[in-house]
Amino acid sequence: MSKISCNISFPMILIFSVALTILHQVHGQEICHAPIPGNGSCNAGSCSSHCAQFFKGSVGTCTQTFTNRFTCQCSWRCS
Repeated sequence: MSKISCNISFPMILIFSVALTILHQVHGQEICHAPIPGNGSCNAGSCSSHCAQFFKGSVGTCTQTFTNRFTCQCSWRCS
């Protein structure tokens, strides 16, 4: 019985230690955001192009700020 439990526990400990090592090396990417001022209306195509001009590698999305009012929100990886 103890041999079986040793045969099971050793691989489990090994797998757990490898998983912890891998997880320790993973770092989350921070995402930065900035709004582009506008008149309350947002066009998805122009929003993306404006964001690309102002922030390298950014993605632009239209987000609602108030009822029927939208703003262009740029998002990119912080460096």
